[in-house]
Amino acid sequence: MAATWAVYEARDARGAARTPLLHAAGNSTASPSLLWKETGDHVHDRQFSVIFVEPLVVEAPLPPGVTRWPAPGEALLSPALLADGRDEGIESRYGKHVGAIGPEGLADPGERLAYVRPAEGLFARDNAYPIHGFGLSSPWALGDAASVKSLTVFLSMVIGMLLVPAGLLTVVAARLGAAGRDRRVALIGALGGSRCQVSLLGLGEAAGPILLGAGLIAPLAVTALLVDIRVPWTGYLLGAADLRAHASVLAGATLAAPLLVAVTVVLLHPPAVSSRSTRPQGRPRSRAVKVMACLCPLFLLLLSWYPAAAADKGATPELTLILMVGSIGTLATLPAVAALLISAAGRAVTALGRRRGAAGTLLAGRWTEGRPGYLTRLMAGVMMAVGLLCLVQVYPSVNDPFVRGAREARAQLGLSMVVVEVPERTPPSRTEAWLRTLPGDARTVAYGNSVSGEGPEGEIGPGQSVGVRPDVMVRGECPALSALGLACPERVGAGYFVDPADGAPALRRLVSGTDVDRIGVERGSSVLAGGQLVVFDPDGTELRLHDLKRTAYATIGPPVTVEPLAQSWIGGAQLLSDQLRWIPLFGTFGVLLVALAATLNNLAEVMRFTRAIAPVSVLAGSRRVYAAVAAWTLMAPLCVAAAMGVVGGVWITLPLTTPPRDGELPGSTLALVVGVLVTLSAVMAMSAARGAVRESERWRPHHD
Repeated sequence: MAATWAVYEARDARGAARTPLLHAAGNSTASPSLLWKETGDHVHDRQFSVIFVEPLVVEAPLPPGVTRWPAPGEALLSPALLADGRDEGIESRYGKHVGAIGPEGLADPGERLAYVRPAEGLFARDNAYPIHGFGLSSPWALGDAASVKSLTVFLSMVIGMLLVPAGLLTVVAARLGAAGRDRRVALIGALGGSRCQVSLLGLGEAAGPILLGAGLIAPLAVTALLVDIRVPWTGYLLGAADLRAHASVLAGATLAAPLLVAVTVVLLHPPAVSSRSTRPQGRPRSRAVKVMACLCPLFLLLLSWYPAAAADKGATPELTLILMVGSIGTLATLPAVAALLISAAGRAVTALGRRRGAAGTLLAGRWTEGRPGYLTRLMAGVMMAVGLLCLVQVYPSVNDPFVRGAREARAQLGLSMVVVEVPERTPPSRTEAWLRTLPGDARTVAYGNSVSGEGPEGEIGPGQSVGVRPDVMVRGECPALSALGLACPERVGAGYFVDPADGAPALRRLVSGTDVDRIGVERGSSVLAGGQLVVFDPDGTELRLHDLKRTAYATIGPPVTVEPLAQSWIGGAQLLSDQLRWIPLFGTFGVLLVALAATLNNLAEVMRFTRAIAPVSVLAGSRRVYAAVAAWTLMAPLCVAAAMGVVGGVWITLPLTTPPRDGELPGSTLALVVGVLVTLSAVMAMSAARGAVRESERWRPHHD
């Protein structure tokens, strides 16, 4: 969490320093210093920012990371952009590559960014912002800052998937061996020991593991301060400079972690109680369990209300916080509800054992009836692991149809059709010059949208209305129209309308994904003073995109854009896919932490169980009693935990699976999880029964 905060703070500081000062917003009455315009481009379907600049005075201020203005026709690229786009001709796309953008001018070390100075006469004032410097108190959404999630959203993911499981593991670790420790503390209290002495005793026991953990943290933190670290699976480059800028916060977190563990150990030790009685006394532990169980319905109602609120307001930071609190609260309190239910069912099990004379059933019922805290610890890890698995499964699927549809569209469309956005008021001669550089078999049409009205002829009377329909207009010469399967009008300027389904496959690809009723066809030149062009190959052969981009920037000038059809959709899907990589990364670590906590806790309970019931065979006269007790006290609660964990997992994913969200939680996944947990619970019960048998063979009456 400290590293996340440091990265966001450093990114915002550098982003504010490179934000342009618009001339209209300044107090100066002098002329602007330079022209500035941001546009977007793609490398491997990943969008990045391209900033076009044109200094108007000799001493024009430089943005951070730039030591000198490039000459006309030159470009500065970030190291990450140069490395990723080398195979797509990024070095020559915007002109001559003359240097790299320094780290102080990048949001993070892995940001893709370009500063481009167009050739003489290509950058018009009409297509740019006049500015007089750089640096604002708050950053614009430039570069990576426009696509990253907010700090609140990212921290909520860290808290839910890492901090909560780590807290569970801390609690389990602090309470391992609690039975013997609690008896010792009670004895100290009977002998007059104070709470301070009990705390020192607990800290002494935990000092070794805590110091070992701190020793493992320190080298990792030092390494992150010295070198950039690439986060596995996500590909994100964690900048060491960002962490060094907030080294005090990182050092504080490194010291706070062992201190928090030490405080947890002290708080989870029962106080030494002194009384007139010489018998050690324990404290009732069911009160906290009951409080947690009472809070559970509140969190469930919170999650039930969230989908309707999100549908009305969207995924705001406040609603994201509510989702996080509801999910964490549900996973934390649901085990207490299950524990109280099983503890209440213990009375029925006790009565059943008494009626049938079954010693194992009787003992198991009494065991579960009075130990809600034991049951909560036993089931908490299992239920939290199931809940996290459900979140990890559902969250990426919320937008999976969008990502999958975009990839299918790219596989179908390829690069045989390219859309070109020509800046307004661009001289037609530039566009014509660029068209002459196209391959001989390429065709070009002008493409645009229009709206037409439909209604009754004559004056509109009461109750009558004019309907509005969206249209697509295609304008080109006869060879281009024929390649789209359209009839060419007899004269220039003539046109007609056609149904989209009547066109050739190329035309249907052009209008796919748009809600149009008809296509307007007009014969004429495709070259206009700005607008949208479509360049395509009639045979479906892929165009050389990097050559088209390079020649367009050199001939038409900025801010021209040359993109494959549906690139904005595909680029958004790629961005979303990259962001969703954090979910399985954090979720996997979180599930591993929860699984480790559950394993340690349950193994400790098995050992405690085997020692506690070792003398039972002497009274029961049969070793089969161990199997019955293990089935009731271990296997049954774990099976209930698996079932209720699935219920809790389904519940906390409701905000992601109910409209307007379209996430999916496959039933096969839930069935597999339940099957695995039931099998593991049976194995654990059998192991406990066998351990109790071996312990009973070694037990003697004088043993404690």
